[in-house]
Formats: sequence, structure tokens, C-alpha cells
Amino acid sequence: MKAVRFRLFAIAATLCTLLAACGSGGGSKGAGSDKGSNTDLVAETASYDVATGGPERFILGLLTKDQRQVSFGTVQVRFCYLGTAQGAQPCKPGVSQTASFLPVPGSPPGPSKSTPEILGPTQTKGVYGTASSFDKAGFWRAEVTADVGGKSRSATTDFQVLDHHKVLAPGDAAPPLQNLTMSTPGAAPAAIDSRASAGGLVPDQDLHQSTVAAALAAHRPIVVVFATPVYCQSRFCGPTTDAVEALAQKYADRATFIHVEIWADYSKQQLNPGLDQWIGDNEPWVYFIGADGKIVDRWDNVADTAALETTLQKLPVIGKA
Repeated sequence: MKAVRFRLFAIAATLCTLLAACGSGGGSKGAGSDKGSNTDLVAETASYDVATGGPERFILGLLTKDQRQVSFGTVQVRFCYLGTAQGAQPCKPGVSQTASFLPVPGSPPGPSKSTPEILGPTQTKGVYGTASSFDKAGFWRAEVTADVGGKSRSATTDFQVLDHHKVLAPGDAAPPLQNLTMSTPGAAPAAIDSRASAGGLVPDQDLHQSTVAAALAAHRPIVVVFATPVYCQSRFCGPTTDAVEALAQKYADRATFIHVEIWADYSKQQLNPGLDQWIGDNEPWVYFIGADGKIVDRWDNVADTAALETTLQKLPVIGKA
């Protein structure tokens, strides 16, 4: 689990820059503006854990080179296999797939657009997602084409596909995690939710009433978000946790909703135990677990609120605990 520390500085920092989520970022131009020489696109893989098989969700972010966010509409993505070594020979992309825009929860709302648009740093942020299957482990390339400002533009991003998922995946049995709750003896409030570190009060207390183990034993469907709202440098953890809390308020009869904090003590760099197989080196993650204890679906990094709700609605309706 040591690698989680690197997440806060390397992986999250990369996505943070790409998606203009940390600070003001670049691009003082207004929405739809496209003046100047920095007009080519930059793509970055936003998926945390890609493996052979599928289909599974693949997400990527798009920016202009001067770091203005590309949002809305759809883009076309073609995948090609590069080989087992990074920097292998170029390859011929395959069939084009449509990737749809997924807004970051809590992002300022914007009008629905049918085509991608260049936005300023304070406007709607998100990624583009599509369902993909990969038949070989190794390195792959995604070639992205987008119609932006009436001009077809392209970018590529390379990523690794593993033989097997490095964290829990749909079909796996959910481990009986004994996460901290409001009733855990001696648990520090900030270890239950990092947002409690300032005033000592745990927010969203209904997300901290049950352990995953207890919900599994009760044969309850579960929605569990692994996130550190204060220390997550991509700044997606807080909005994602808020999105799960909103679902908990609306669908309390359908599932047990749980938030698991990453850090037991951030100042001492101590992590809460038992998280390796759930999150690997990255967060946030949202898992959907059926009443049979099997993982039904999972959402990494950017968890679109509407898509989360659609996934939740597929879980069976059950009585409140």
C-alpha cells in the first residue's frame, strides 16, 4: 500500500493538470474561444485499472495545449495494440467507437451540447467514456478525434492493459471489510472522514453507520465509495462522496451506502487497513455490490452522477435495514 503515497503526487497531479481540477489552471479565454497557436488537443488516460476481457469502461480527458477544458458532446476513439514493451512500433487503429462526455460530480452545470466545446477553467469539467474490450495484455494507444469549433482535431494517449485486474472487479466476491464507523470504539473522527479534521465533526454520518462486512452479512446491496475528500489532490473525491451521499438520501431502501476514508492519520502517513485490493494505488472508487456479495459494477476516478444512479437502479429494491 506504500504506492498510495505516490498517487497523491504523480498520478493525481497528472489528472489534475489535464482536467483543470486543481486551482485555476491555464486558459483565461472564455467558453468556445479558440484564438492563438495552441489549438491541438492533448489526451490523457483517466482509467485506473484496465485489463483484458471486458467490455469495461474506458475514460480519458481532453484539453487544448494551453490547458483549456474540452467538454460536452461526443468524440471518436480508435484503439490499437502497441506491443508488450513501452515505446513499441506504431500500429494501425481499429474500428472507431463513440465516447460520451461524463461531467465531474459537483462541476458547474452547463447547457447540453451535441458537439465538444472549449471551456474556461471554472466551467463544466469531465472526461469522455466508452465501453471497450482488449484482447491482449501490453501497451495500447487510444487515438481520439473530436470536432471542436468546426474543425476536426486529434490526440493520442498510451496506456497499459493487464492480464488481470489489479483491484477487485465485477464478478469478484466483495471482501468483508471492517471499515471505521461512527460506533467504532476510539476511532478518530478524521480517520472516519478526513473532512472531520478541521472541526472534529464527521459529515454525512449516514455514510458511516455500517461496515462493508456487516452489510454483506445482512445480504444488503451496497454502494461504497473509497475516497479521501480532503487529501485527494485530483479534487474529485469530495464531489464523488457528495454524489454518493445524494444517492443515499434518495435510495435508502435500495442499498446500504458507505464511505471509506483512505487515511487513518495523514500527518503520520498511516492508511486505514484493508484497502489494497479495493483501490490499488488510486482513488476515488465507487463499488456496487449485490445482495449475493458479488461486485456488480465499479466506477474509477470520475463517477458521473447520472450513470451512478442508473447503475444503482439496477440493484433490487429491498426493505430498509
